[in-house]
Amino acid sequence: MSPAVVGSALLPVILVIALAFLIRRVGLVSDAHVAGVERVTYVVFFPTLLFSNLSTASFDNPSVWTLALLLAGTHLTVGILAWIFYTRSRLDGPSATSGFQGAVRFNSYIVLALAFAVYGAEGVQNITVPMALMIITINILCVSILARYGAPEEGVEAPSLVKALATNPLILACAAGLAINPLQIDWPGPVDTAFGWFSTAAIAMGLFAVGAGLRPISGKGSVFAIATSSVIKLLLMPALFLSFAFAVSLPRELTALGLLATIVPGATSSYILARQLGGNAPLMAQSVTVGTVLSAATVTGWFFLWPHLY
Repeated sequence: MSPAVVGSALLPVILVIALAFLIRRVGLVSDAHVAGVERVTYVVFFPTLLFSNLSTASFDNPSVWTLALLLAGTHLTVGILAWIFYTRSRLDGPSATSGFQGAVRFNSYIVLALAFAVYGAEGVQNITVPMALMIITINILCVSILARYGAPEEGVEAPSLVKALATNPLILACAAGLAINPLQIDWPGPVDTAFGWFSTAAIAMGLFAVGAGLRPISGKGSVFAIATSSVIKLLLMPALFLSFAFAVSLPRELTALGLLATIVPGATSSYILARQLGGNAPLMAQSVTVGTVLSAATVTGWFFLWPHLY
């Protein structure tokens, strides 16, 4: 990834996020509009992208599965360590869950945007299967720790662990796509075109939701939780993945895609999950905001460091 590629990949992502933030700040869209964008992207656009890619994906390349296992293993390892770290810290239960989510969740919209900018449609295709396994692994981890340590508001009944996982639109889309993949359906032209439009919308609207969903930092919050989760997510996790990838001699392009999947900030959906399952939602919002801002520097740093690593 040359400096030119770095610029062409990063700048559009940063510009869309920054523009969306400004649009929200000047009041051109309301909180209700932003919530609607987040909702339709989360339950329609992004699941459609996952389903369409997984249903037609070729699983002939064993290296893609190796990448998937390495990424899932990286997140599982970090998840276990973060689980131990935050639950044994002085943070209360809800705050510990927000620190945990900040350390392990990734913003899939930014991953897709970077993968497309660097490697085109093939990059998106190659990262879809690994992302599916990551999504399943991370959601199980996050819902489990929230079910154990979260504190739902009085009068609000949190969904059970099984229900929360069984109704997750991303998990359902992954499961459906993988289930019909053996059929290798050749989708009719109009259907395939519609899938393409929805997939494009997933990237554009996803980035818009990221920017519009950022919240100004108010109050000190828990500096400890925000600082540690940012370091774990943006620095330690990519380093751990690279050590795994180098150990098994993963091909260069797939290693780069895996790096992209681990250097991005946390997902804005973690705030929604924190609200639903009793996490510290305000702290989660601040953590996502800080992580997204810091990632502009750390992602650039990893991109420029990459040629010297591989």
